[in-house]
Amino acid sequence: MKQQRPPSMGSGAAGGEVAKQEPPQLLSPLAVNHGRQESKPREAGVVVSFGARPAAAATPPPRPRKLTTVLVVDKARLCCSLCSLPLKRPIYQCAVGHLACGGCRMKLRVNSCRPCAAGGAASAYALCPGLDVFYGELHLPCPYETYGCKSYIPYYRAASHQSACEHAPCLCAEPGCAFAAPPRALLAHLAGAHAWPVHKIPRFGAIHALRVPAAGPDRLLVVAAAAEEEVGENEQDDNGDDGDDKDEETEGPAVFVLSVRARGEATAVSVACVRANARAGPQYKCVLWAKAPAPRGAAGRAGRRLCMETDVPSCAQPGEAAVEDGMWLGVAPVMVVGESREIHLSVLIDKL
Repeated sequence: MKQQRPPSMGSGAAGGEVAKQEPPQLLSPLAVNHGRQESKPREAGVVVSFGARPAAAATPPPRPRKLTTVLVVDKARLCCSLCSLPLKRPIYQCAVGHLACGGCRMKLRVNSCRPCAAGGAASAYALCPGLDVFYGELHLPCPYETYGCKSYIPYYRAASHQSACEHAPCLCAEPGCAFAAPPRALLAHLAGAHAWPVHKIPRFGAIHALRVPAAGPDRLLVVAAAAEEEVGENEQDDNGDDGDDKDEETEGPAVFVLSVRARGEATAVSVACVRANARAGPQYKCVLWAKAPAPRGAAGRAGRRLCMETDVPSCAQPGEAAVEDGMWLGVAPVMVVGESREIHLSVLIDKL
């Protein structure tokens, strides 16, 4: 007696017909990314897909091989014919092909293409949705990619990202040294190659006491960004889901420089955050105390104390002269202690 063959996997419940499976597409058509943010796209070729994510229980299909496309385009083709800046949507185009930002187009009293009018022709701008899609999906690698920034940003946001990128290189302060790197790499360089003193502060808001010679040198202050347990919680990922494709690195320690400079007979003490872009990351405040014992023969009298609270400026080169133009604590000679001529300081750095 011939046994019946069991139904194959993927057959329908009623007809038993094998369900047809569409072959996987290596590259999906160019799609609109409705939630445009300064994030890194999945592919270097900036092909962004949209739609529902597969269920957690379903096995994800194998990811296609990553492809990279390099296009060489005249930069003028990516700029507005009116403001000469990168095109911003909505994008308008005249019959000849001159492009204009939507904001620039709305500033015109008459809908007339200015480059065409300058040549003696008459042409009007018209909205071009296809260019909106194309230019909206153009992403560029950060110019500081070699310094660790892995972000791909929309073309029209490249300038604003560059002015706020935390990976912008800072310069070594030692004469004759051309080393340039982000703050954390510069920290390792100054400590290892030039033996700069480094003081570690466990967290923001903690008071750190130190003694520094009145004659310098400058020294680095490193403030931990977060407690280890908080970092561990942020690293947890449910079901391995990558969320909104956010691959941001865990926030690392912040690097500051404590500068000691002679100002006449006094000594100026100041703190600055080591970073090339002041817009990158949080803003900080600092409280500086200088302490000294009471004068000899003044039994029962309290010791001397100076205090200053100020916002923290930023510097692209530790100890640069521009830092001295900001707020600094003036320590009088009578506050310098001992034969080693040290200043007893306490430092508190916190986020604003």
